[in-house]
This record gives sequence, C-alpha cells and structure tokens, in this order.
Amino acid sequence: MRLLYHFSVSPYSRRVRLALLQKRVAVELRDALGNATLLEEAQRLGAMKTVPIFVEEDGRVLGDSMVITHYLDRAYPSGPPIWPTSSEDAFAVFEAASLADAGLAALADPGIRYYGLRDSGAWENVQKEYAGRAQRAIDALADRVSSLSRPTVAASGWSGADMWIYTFVIWLETLPKIAHEAAFAAQVLTFGCTLPPALQRWADQHRDREDVRQLG
Repeated sequence: MRLLYHFSVSPYSRRVRLALLQKRVAVELRDALGNATLLEEAQRLGAMKTVPIFVEEDGRVLGDSMVITHYLDRAYPSGPPIWPTSSEDAFAVFEAASLADAGLAALADPGIRYYGLRDSGAWENVQKEYAGRAQRAIDALADRVSSLSRPTVAASGWSGADMWIYTFVIWLETLPKIAHEAAFAAQVLTFGCTLPPALQRWADQHRDREDVRQLG
C-alpha cells in the first residue's frame, strides 16, 4: 500500500493530498501532527526529515510536495494532469505556483522554523522583510486570480496552481481560528499579513469540490 505521511493542517501536505485525488491514486494517510511515533517514522524515511513523505508500493520514498506531484504526473499518466504541458497554461500555472510557494515560505520559515530567534536585535528588520515578501506574493496572487475569466488558473481546468493557491488561502484563513491553541499560528499572525477579498472570492468557487471537501 502506498503511504503519505502528512500534517493535516499543512498546505504542503494538503496540496499533495489534492494531487493524489486528482490522479486517483489510492494511499494510506498517516497524520503525523501531534503523533510522535508517526513523525519519527516519517523523519526516518526522508533524508531532509520534512513532511509530507510519499512512500510507493515498492518502498521508494519521495519528499517535497513539488517533487511528489511531478512524480505522480509521470508515474500515473492515466489520471488528469496536475501540471499542464501547453505553453500558455504552463506559464500561468508555474508563475502562480511560484508565488504561492514564495508567500508560504516567507511566513512559514521565519514564523515557525526560526521564530526562536525573535529575541535577536536583528529580528524586527528580518520580520519586516519577510512580511513584505509574503504580502507582495499574496497581493500578486490576488491580481492574477482577479484577471481570470474562469475559475481555474489553467484553461484546461483544475491544476497544480489551483491546488497551491487554494491550500495557501485556507491555511491563511485557518491561522486566526487556531491561534489560541497552536503556537505556530499565533507566531505567523505576528507578521501582520492580510488576505485580500479577491483571493477569498476565488477560493469560494472551489470549496464545494469533492476533493477539497475530503481535506477536512
């Protein structure tokens, strides 16, 4: 059985789950959030000790959401493509995905992984720099989706770009709701980034998708 070690609220994990559903690839989900045993298993399997971790039926292991989704496109070509190949779609899709990745990394890295350095005298400038990067990426995504004449980034339909943007948006929406019980959420919120209504309206078009509802 294929396995996916994931964190239930992680946008990196959620995008892989959406990709697996797109490709109709059956997988056993192992949520390592708050489960020390599963987290230890995942970290033992992946050289970089990050999550998500995808384990093929033959035991081969892949980490990194982008890598996993490109592998799925090639290993399971019968399912709908995650990453379109036409030049027009590819440009729009990869541009949008790169913006989502940039915005997410600009918040997740300093807001979660390096937040312990906040007592440094340099922290205020670092936080300001990364908050600016994140907001610029978020605003650029809002501009991109506002210019669309269709619900999806690619003319060919739901793709990796939509998975990347949607999971980023719902992560940003979730942070204030869980900040009282999740320290990482409260930390990210200190960066003061805002979610433009245009991105929420775009996400509204996709909230009732069957695969999106399965994310929980």
